[in-house]
Amino acid sequence: MEQEAKAKDPWKGVPRKKIIDEVYRLRDAVRRLIPQSPAPSLPVVAGRGDDSVPTGWAERHGITIPRAEGVFESVAAWVRVKNGVIIGAGLKNQSILSLAISLDLLDQGAEHHGNLYRDWRAAFLSRLDPATSGDAGSDGSEAWTKEDRYSKLIHRVEKDYLNAMDCIVASRPKAKHLAAFQANQEAFVEAFKIVAKAMVEINHEAEQAQHA
Repeated sequence: MEQEAKAKDPWKGVPRKKIIDEVYRLRDAVRRLIPQSPAPSLPVVAGRGDDSVPTGWAERHGITIPRAEGVFESVAAWVRVKNGVIIGAGLKNQSILSLAISLDLLDQGAEHHGNLYRDWRAAFLSRLDPATSGDAGSDGSEAWTKEDRYSKLIHRVEKDYLNAMDCIVASRPKAKHLAAFQANQEAFVEAFKIVAKAMVEINHEAEQAQHA
């Protein structure tokens, strides 16, 4: 009778810790036998339209996203994540201008015009008197400052071209602008050339005014 009771309760007399360990072992074994659904990947699309990120963009640039919040980087790129969604991304060390030059879409001289444009724009935006920052610029010899030249530029070139130029010369271009460039290289190059041509004309006019 006693032997029959032992057969019905094989755990009788076994230490509690050993029983618990065995339960955990069996649970893990069962889990391994049940097919697991793949874990959802962390953010692949943006949460707002102005920072859309192409699917797989972070992975292609060597970025690991271990958490649902924060800024994560690789050597060449970065992404900003909030609530498990990418809300911003871009390259760290290569502008669209540098990329266009490396692809032989623009020559090395384009770097000069890109730097000059950045200087003009920065001077214009830092102007102490914003009330006059929208005028067309004057033609006196004393008026050819960087901000005055940019004032002339925005009255001679369509806004879309200037917006494209801003994207082209940005030192940390957004992923959506990079994707737009890849899809519309000719349009970006044309915009750059139109803006650069207008800048050359403005500089020529400045030289003439200063020597008059």
